Amino acid sequence: MRLDKIYIGLFSALCACMLACTGENGGVAGTVTDTGNTIATGIVTRSDGSPAVSALVRIAREPVAGDSLAKIDYIQTKTDSQGVYSFDSVLVDTFQLAVIDAEHKEVSYKPRAIRNSGAMDSIKLEKAAVFSSVLYYENVTEPSVAVGSHFEVFMPGTPFSQSVFAGDSFSMLIPAGSWWFGFCPGDPQIVARLTDSGIADSLIYRTWNMDGKVKSGDTLSKGPFIWSTTMEVDSLIKEEERKKKEKKPAYLSGTVKCNEKLCSNVQVEMITDLYGFNFIDGDSIRFVVQTVTDSDGRWFLPVPDSIPYDSLRMEYRMLDKNGKVTLAGVSRYVLATELKKVKDTLSVGMTELAKPSVLVSGVLVVIDGRDSTQSSNCMANSVVVGLKGTSHFVREMVCNLLKIENLPAGGHDIVLYSGDPKVVKSIQDAGVDMDDYVTITHVQLPKNDTLAQQWLTYEPPTLQSIK
Repeated sequence: MRLDKIYIGLFSALCACMLACTGENGGVAGTVTDTGNTIATGIVTRSDGSPAVSALVRIAREPVAGDSLAKIDYIQTKTDSQGVYSFDSVLVDTFQLAVIDAEHKEVSYKPRAIRNSGAMDSIKLEKAAVFSSVLYYENVTEPSVAVGSHFEVFMPGTPFSQSVFAGDSFSMLIPAGSWWFGFCPGDPQIVARLTDSGIADSLIYRTWNMDGKVKSGDTLSKGPFIWSTTMEVDSLIKEEERKKKEKKPAYLSGTVKCNEKLCSNVQVEMITDLYGFNFIDGDSIRFVVQTVTDSDGRWFLPVPDSIPYDSLRMEYRMLDKNGKVTLAGVSRYVLATELKKVKDTLSVGMTELAKPSVLVSGVLVVIDGRDSTQSSNCMANSVVVGLKGTSHFVREMVCNLLKIENLPAGGHDIVLYSGDPKVVKSIQDAGVDMDDYVTITHVQLPKNDTLAQQWLTYEPPTLQSIK
């Protein structure tokens, strides 16, 4: 696993005071200079020329020596329904001006705006770049310096910052360019307590250099990062560094391509329940996002402590801005024997995503599998139907047509068994072979098309049939 360069910034006592991380609305005394009662106003338009409604407008003093790694405090306001904003103070002659339109993912950033030069009169936004990651927190053992889960992510020396919670994925809108990113606890009282406990500034405030440029409209997916005051190595590290520290060097990794290009922000779920037997409530299983690919199309997940069957695999999906699945795919099956031999990171290879498929089918109940005589009492039985090794399992009454969408195209095994979880558990507790109560049919799902599979047959399990 290739590690990005991670840098730790050492902060002076002056920077520590300035870096007491505040909330989204928190400017402090000394951030700007009030030179009168003049009202500063302007209008913000989006890239298409329409008014930017409810956009955040932030102003802050220009950074000075010592601010290159600090979070600058700012004051902010919002634009109205016409895109107009106003401040009730006039700033010093030069200042920073940042505008963030979260709804339309557009920004503007003027690192040096001059008062009375027209810089604030009319501002046109452009597509933002997106910094996407996850921030984990390694708990400090001493109760007196417990940090909690609230953190602050910011671009040092600029008005761009965002509150995040440990363990949650976040996306931060940023302007195009090459930037540093800072991470610190979000409560300034916690920061003060950490300092009073003798923890060095270099362990409280962490920075990371993106080592390159990002363009408007691009997404930079890096990390995950870890904030800790106990690590002897770089505090902002990827999962492989955490793995080495915890002496759990067992990770799975893979690469995903979309339209023959490596693609970021692809959602990944590890499928260990190949047959969906944990499907207990409801009428379908949901896709659970466990990680996403980075800008190089890579993902990393820890090897599970155990798997219920002989293998596992990963399922992938790409969503558009409206949440619709546009591409889907699955990795190869990773055998349990392979996982036992992993000492570092096991690659499952590269997967090319394709436009998803749809399966339309139904299940007919039979009384006796030897003569396929159909029962007219359809509503007496329910079944679970799904694709082995995926998140796609549904529960339906026999004799009803079912439709499963957003399926990864290609060859798959359709799995069919009783829809009553108590029946399934009783059979499994009795040690019955899976072949006696699970039916498997192989299908070939077309790309960006629908497969109308002929009716499947289902024989309800009985003591006689499973002996």
